[in-house]
Amino acid sequence: MPQAGERTTGTAPSPAHQGARLRPRLGALDIAVQLWRAKWLMLAVFAPLCAAGLAMAFVLPQGFTATSRILVTPGDRVAYAAGYVSAPAELELLRSPVVAQKALAKVTLARVYPAIARGCRPEACEGLAIAEITRSLSATAADTNPVIAVEFRHAEAAMSAEMLNALIDAYLAHRADIHTDTLTDDLREQRERFEQDLAEADQAVRAYLESNNLADLAAERDTLRALYQSASGELLVAQSRLRQAEARLEDYRIQIESIAPEQDIHIEDPRQQTLLALQMERQEKLSRYREDSRVIQELDKRIEQAEDYLDTGAGTGGIVRRGPNPLYQQVEAAIATLQSEVKALKGQAAELKTQIAEFKGRQRRLVELEPALQALERSRLVAENAVFAFSEREVDARARSEMARRGDKAIRVLAPATPPVEGVSLKLPAIILSLILAGLAALAAGLVRALTRSGFATPGSVERTLGLPVLAAIRKY
Repeated sequence: MPQAGERTTGTAPSPAHQGARLRPRLGALDIAVQLWRAKWLMLAVFAPLCAAGLAMAFVLPQGFTATSRILVTPGDRVAYAAGYVSAPAELELLRSPVVAQKALAKVTLARVYPAIARGCRPEACEGLAIAEITRSLSATAADTNPVIAVEFRHAEAAMSAEMLNALIDAYLAHRADIHTDTLTDDLREQRERFEQDLAEADQAVRAYLESNNLADLAAERDTLRALYQSASGELLVAQSRLRQAEARLEDYRIQIESIAPEQDIHIEDPRQQTLLALQMERQEKLSRYREDSRVIQELDKRIEQAEDYLDTGAGTGGIVRRGPNPLYQQVEAAIATLQSEVKALKGQAAELKTQIAEFKGRQRRLVELEPALQALERSRLVAENAVFAFSEREVDARARSEMARRGDKAIRVLAPATPPVEGVSLKLPAIILSLILAGLAALAAGLVRALTRSGFATPGSVERTLGLPVLAAIRKY
């Protein structure tokens, strides 16, 4: 109870309030006090755990870690069409159980892990050894660093280096096997199969063309089109010439009806011959006589009498001969020529029509044959494209295989592993770890004890829990 004149620091809680705070409210000092009071419990927990950890740490064997470095550079874009080589992918390949299995087969289980070889079942020995190799192998690489750091830990220094070198050799061999591209044989088989399909498709196309009397459908179709156009043009020309010849023939037939078949072709008259003889004689005598000579005058008189006689028409006479009319013969010959020409043109037109009909029939036949031929040619084209594609892939795979077998420059071992001079012991880390774990366990036990106590460790705990000020504290002796 507070004394007179003293200031209270709180109000008395109600009964309900008191019942709600039966457990003490602890502060940092309260917890520290409770931990100090539970020191023997914490010591009881710490001591055996620490002793067990130290005992395990001291029995740990000393190990030797061999190291090596592998340089990873981008591969040849031609040899590695799938992309560039990356360090993360190489890490996964290096940690592969296949690599561990190949390395173990090379070094033998009895030499690497004799304890496992002596105590394991025959069917489980290899799996246990591979698991141990995987745990002992460490490989790391930074994203920006092309170097892979590889480490292998073993109880023997020489064996750690030998096993690490065996693992690297197995990794390179396994990598070569992978990049050798085992699909090469499959690609060759597929290519040969498609080559057989291509040969069969060629044979089918040839048989189809031979059975239908074809050499090249497209070429024959173009040839038929050209022949059809040529024949059609010649038919039009022949028909035009035929119409012209028939028109001319009709004109000649009309003309020949008005022409006499015969006519007077020659008339002989002696008086004209006499006059002509006199005139020629006069010309001859002029070369010897003068114009006023008697001989010339006599001839002039006789010529004048002959001319007068002809002018009077007396004694007209002569020989008249009848013969064929040349114009009639000419027209008749033209008619015969035109008749022959008309006949020839009609025959030519008929022949051209027959050819055009044959061309049309052949074109219709080609149209009917084209779908089946196109299907065969499509099959042939598919087979040919497949042969080309698989040939290209086969060549690419063979190139990658050759590059992998010869050892490409993408992966290079900077330095092989050598036996380490100094071993690495895990005793100190094990001791520190055992101390930390034992301390954490002891602290946990102390905290549990402190938080489960129902008493009040300090006056402050009483004030926080009951809401009443503590006037004095009496130590119990």
